[in-house]
Amino acid sequence: MSLRPPHALALPLALLLGACTVAPAPRRAPAPPPPPPALPLVVPVPVDALADEVERLLARLSVEDKVGQVMMVGIGGREVDGAVEALVRGHRVGGVCLFKHNISDGQQVARLNQDLRELLSDGIPPFLALDQEGGNVVRVKDDVVVLPGNMALGATRSARLAYAAGHAQAEDLRRLGFNMNLAPVLDVNLNPRNPVIGSRSYGDSIPLVSELGRAFVRGQQDAGLVTVAKHFPGHGATDADSHHALPVMLESREEVLAQMEPFRAVIREGLDGLMTAHVAVPALTGDDAPATVHPQVLRGLLRERLDFQGLVLTDELEMEPIARRYGVGQAAVLAVNAGADMVLVPWHAEKKREVHAALLSAVRSGELSAARLDEAVRHILATKVRRGLFTPPLPVEERLATPRSAEHEEVAHRIARAAVTLLRTDGEHFPLPSGVRLGVLTAEDSLGQAIRERMPGARVLDVPAWPSRAQRARMRQRARALALQSDVVVVGMINSRQLELVTLAASLGRPVVLVSMGLPYLAERATAARAVLAVYSYQPTATEAAAAALFGEIGTPGRLPVDLGRLTFGYGLEVPRRQQAAAPPAPRGEAGGGRPR
Repeated sequence: MSLRPPHALALPLALLLGACTVAPAPRRAPAPPPPPPALPLVVPVPVDALADEVERLLARLSVEDKVGQVMMVGIGGREVDGAVEALVRGHRVGGVCLFKHNISDGQQVARLNQDLRELLSDGIPPFLALDQEGGNVVRVKDDVVVLPGNMALGATRSARLAYAAGHAQAEDLRRLGFNMNLAPVLDVNLNPRNPVIGSRSYGDSIPLVSELGRAFVRGQQDAGLVTVAKHFPGHGATDADSHHALPVMLESREEVLAQMEPFRAVIREGLDGLMTAHVAVPALTGDDAPATVHPQVLRGLLRERLDFQGLVLTDELEMEPIARRYGVGQAAVLAVNAGADMVLVPWHAEKKREVHAALLSAVRSGELSAARLDEAVRHILATKVRRGLFTPPLPVEERLATPRSAEHEEVAHRIARAAVTLLRTDGEHFPLPSGVRLGVLTAEDSLGQAIRERMPGARVLDVPAWPSRAQRARMRQRARALALQSDVVVVGMINSRQLELVTLAASLGRPVVLVSMGLPYLAERATAARAVLAVYSYQPTATEAAAAALFGEIGTPGRLPVDLGRLTFGYGLEVPRRQQAAAPPAPRGEAGGGRPR
C-alpha cells in the first residue's frame, strides 16, 4: 500500500478532461521577465511545410538509418574517439545523452557537443541531451545557471519564477550546444517515502505541479530547447526505485488518472516530448507490465486519449526492472511497438549493439512493422525540424566568447530567497541573535562558507553527508567539542544522518537552529531544534539564501509544497526582513495552512 496524504488525490476523474485547477498567484512582487535571448530563437515552421519536410527527409532514410534514429545513446568519455565515432556515426543514432562522467566544465562539453554534431553533419543532426533538473540532478555546473530544484520552486508558488527558470536554463544549455533537456520532472510526490523522486518534484499538490510544470516547460521551449518532461504516467506515489525494482501504482483508476494531470496540462500547451516511467499500472492495464512497454499506456492512453502527438522517449532500458525481465534488445522492440519513438540506452556498449540488432531484426521479420517504425521516425524528425536542429549553431568559439547573462544567475537567487520556509521558531534564536559564539555543523560546506562571510568568527565543522561507522564516531566527538564552545549551534541537514547532531547539541544545553537542505519531511523529527528553516536544496544559491535568512537579511516567504502531517501543505511562518521576532510569528497563508484551490 502506498503512503500518501489522505487528501492528496481527492480530485475527480473529470479533472483529467476539464480545466486545470491552479494554485493562487503569489502576493509578492512578480519576478521581472527574462532578458532577451543570447541566441537566435527557433522560428515556428508552418504545419504543412513541416509535414512536407518530414516526408522528404524520411524518404531519404534506409531501414538501418531509421533504426539508428530511434536510439538515444550514452558515450563513455569526454571526447570523440574511435569508439564514439563507431557508435554515433556507425549507427547514425538519433540522439546522444551526456552524463556527469562526460563533463568536466562548460567549455569542454560545448566542444564535445560540436564534435558529436559534426559526426552526423552529412545526415540527420542528433539530439544532444542531458538531465539538467537543478537541485539533486545537475550534470553541468559551470557556464550555466544551476537552479535550486523543483521543490524549492514549489515553495515559491511562483509560475513567473518557474518560467524564468526554464528560460534562463535553456539559453545557457543552448550556448553549450545542447538542444534537448530531459526535464522537468512532473511526478507528484504523494509518497513521503518515495526513494527516487522526492525534491525533484514541485510538491504533492496536483494543481501546483501542473501550474509550475506548465510554466517551466513554456520557458524552456520559448528559448528554443527541446523539452522532454518525465516520468509518464507518474512515479510520485510509488515506494520503489525503478532503477532497481519495478514500482507498482496501487491507486485506483481515478487516482492514477488524476496524477497524470500535470502531463495533460503540458501536452495541451504543446509539449515537445515525454519520457516514460518503468512503473506498472494495474488499475489501467490489468497486469504488471511496465508502462514503458505497454501499448494500453503509450498508445491507448497517451496517444489516443490524451492526444499527444509529440516525441515519446523511454527511460533507460538498462535499468533492472526492464533489463532483467525482458532483456534490453527485446525491451526496445516491445517499447517501440507499444508507442515509444526513441529508446534510451546509455551505458554498456554491448547493450547498444544488442538494441540495434534487435530492432533491425524485428523490422526485417515483421515483428516491428515498417509503418510503426516510420511513425516513430516522423515524430523524431518533426521535433528536429520544428526546433531548428537542421540550422547549424553558431561556431562554438563564438558562442563561448559571448558573455552569459548575469540575470540568469539572479533567477536562481530569486527562487532560493523566495523558497525559504520557516517551520518553527522560539522567537529568540531566529534570526540569530548578535554577539553569540556560533557553531555550525553542516553536511554542505557552502552553508558554512555563507555563514562565515557574515560572521567570520563562526566555528564551522563540515561533516560527511553519508558517514561510515568510523566517520560517525569521529564526527560525534568533534561535533561535541564544537557545541561546547558555542552559544548557538546551526545544523545543516541533507538527510537523516544529521538528525543525531541536533540531538547531540541540544543535549549539551545548546540552542539549535536547523537548516533543512533536503526533503522537508525530516524536519518534523528534529524536535529538539529551537528553530527550523527549510530551503529544499543544497545548491549554493539555496545555502546563501539560508544564511541571509539566518541573519535577518531577508524574510521567510516560502510555504510548504508538501504535507508533513502536523505541518500541512501551505504552512510557513513569516519573519520579515531584519525584524527580530519577540515571539513566535503567526502562520502565513490560508487558514490552517490548507491546500490552495
